Amino acid sequence: MRKINMFIISCLLMVSFTGCNFLDIDPVSSITDQNYWKSKPQFEAFNTGMHGLFRELSYNFFLLGEPRANIYGDQPFGGEATQGIERLPYNTLNRENTVVSNFAGIYRVINQINLMIAKTSETGILTEAEKNFYLGQAYGMRAYLYFQLLRSWGNVIIHTAYTEGSGLDLSNLAKEASNAKDVMNLIKADIEASENAFGNDMSYKFGKQYWSKPATLMLKGEVYLWSGNQMGGGASDYRTAQNALETVGQSGLTLQSDFKRVFAYDNKKNSEIIFTIHNGRDEYNMWNDSYRMNLVPQQVYIGQYYNEDSISFSQLPDAQFNGLIRLQPRYDLYQKVFRDSDTRKRASLRAVYKKEEDDTFTYLAPFAYKFQGVLLEGSSVRSLLDDFPIYRYADCLLLLAEAKVFLEEDPSAEINQIRERAYGKDFFDANRATLAYPNDNGDFYADNNYVGEDNDAMEAILKERLREFMFEGKRWYDLRLAGVEYVTKYSSADPSRLLWPINEGALTDNPALVQTPGY
Repeated sequence: MRKINMFIISCLLMVSFTGCNFLDIDPVSSITDQNYWKSKPQFEAFNTGMHGLFRELSYNFFLLGEPRANIYGDQPFGGEATQGIERLPYNTLNRENTVVSNFAGIYRVINQINLMIAKTSETGILTEAEKNFYLGQAYGMRAYLYFQLLRSWGNVIIHTAYTEGSGLDLSNLAKEASNAKDVMNLIKADIEASENAFGNDMSYKFGKQYWSKPATLMLKGEVYLWSGNQMGGGASDYRTAQNALETVGQSGLTLQSDFKRVFAYDNKKNSEIIFTIHNGRDEYNMWNDSYRMNLVPQQVYIGQYYNEDSISFSQLPDAQFNGLIRLQPRYDLYQKVFRDSDTRKRASLRAVYKKEEDDTFTYLAPFAYKFQGVLLEGSSVRSLLDDFPIYRYADCLLLLAEAKVFLEEDPSAEINQIRERAYGKDFFDANRATLAYPNDNGDFYADNNYVGEDNDAMEAILKERLREFMFEGKRWYDLRLAGVEYVTKYSSADPSRLLWPINEGALTDNPALVQTPGY
């Protein structure tokens, strides 16, 4: 009999993630289907658990969506060993070293979503409104996960029925992958099913850490831009994406006036957030602590250095950081990507300086500073409990700008909303001539292609997205969406190896699978 995971039982009456530990997800309960799906609280708890499993994928979402692009690649300034993760920015993945294996664990969550769809569709316990909201969430989340698989591996297994056990075991399926076109058709069908189920309900009924119709519409925008530019859909798909994103923009969302407040621990689920991965005290650290173990400097050495204002880190709250840097942001990011007046610069990166014997300061490197965590009472080390946004309104604006570029329309309004927030009062004074889109007065290094960046609308959008979404798991996907010419320009990737290899274990377990072309 199918067994229900213990985390569901412990969360029967929970309507949010708070207070429920989703780290223990082994199928140890003896409660079976015959005793489950008998009450509304059980459906509610399963939905909560399903979102908890989705959250466990957040580190892999980041790995699949960002480090292969041009944000990382230098040696950690503190001297840590990179332990193989450098294969991502170096793009030296191969079939023996895939970094992300077993399709990032995505099928395990898809399997639970399949069960939720089946049980919710057939139940008579829930009202039609309750059924529809759960189905809207489930179909939207499944579409998102298959979109991750499509962008990362291309041809993948389609599986929409529930398989007994704690997760989907591909070795038991002995099933070959479907082609990318069929996968895209499933994604679009699930998006449509999600939209139809939600109907006119644009609410965040359970909170912004739960899937909603605005999240489905954001996904629809991304998916149709991808199918339009990468799969031959063209103007029709771009128009569909534009309409979806414009609908999101009419739902009452606003940009936070202060960029750094978007991510602040005490400002979670704010007016800009559409869908976020929630992290909380005694519950879940960001990326299950993988953020701290890859992007946060060690406490033992950070106190030896100084910040941009020549203040010792030992005298700053930054001395409360304690982790490891295995993914080192490129040293030139701090100097070449942002104008000094761009508030996203100091909100995203912290510059590290060494004090010389003559009391001068030498720039060494930056480290990630967007997610700063919180110092809990009684602790000397900051806890990384920030939420990790999947979709926010800034994303909607810049995707809409991209749709307009593909349709040969003017993206100025959307780009300038982003720049206005980034530059604040400087955007409205004499500097407007060099800040507002479009202009050809960029102040960056010519060899880094930032001078006159607005002469190419797609370049302008990609650079705004780099500045806006650094460390949010989007840069690699952004380049892939724009086209292979941008991938090769802004990464070390071989054009024949833009997808991911399948690890040998998965190929051995399921002989019907075929290795990704190029590997």
